[in-house]
Amino acid sequence: MRVSRAVRYWTITALISLGLCTSLSHAQVDESVLAAAYIYNITQFTTWPTGALANSQLLACVNGQSSLGIELGKLAGKSAGGHPWAVAPLEATDNPGKCNVIVLEKDTSFSKALADNLASDRPALVISTFDMGSRPWVVRLFTEDSHIRFDIDRTAAARRHLSLSSRLLSLARNVL
Repeated sequence: MRVSRAVRYWTITALISLGLCTSLSHAQVDESVLAAAYIYNITQFTTWPTGALANSQLLACVNGQSSLGIELGKLAGKSAGGHPWAVAPLEATDNPGKCNVIVLEKDTSFSKALADNLASDRPALVISTFDMGSRPWVVRLFTEDSHIRFDIDRTAAARRHLSLSSRLLSLARNVL
């Protein structure tokens, strides 16, 4: 059992590191590429309740015009936790209730449907890239000392019926 835990730990660490290295052809990597890798890898270690993923697809909704949205779109078709990864533009999504991952950026326009979805306990992994003042997010990505870091709100994850790997929790800067 001890070996399997060590293997899981190193697998998580390797996957996050691999995600960080996917586009390291230059000395400096675009922050949106790194943020997309973090988001993709975080979904790898998130478990949704049975029946929450429509068509067994993992649908990420994000601003389709942002650099982060474009980078996440490049991951479409990959497998995330055994589910095909798909991306939809949040601004064109009239029903954010079908989104399994909702990525909020500073320039995200909040429709009534999106605001209602964020206030609900629907199983959606809400990831914010900015300080919203309140915490409707499960994960918040941010840059600190030229590094991307993340905080996790375990209470929000539980309210949304999401299970986060203990190894993922151990990699977070803060677990609230």
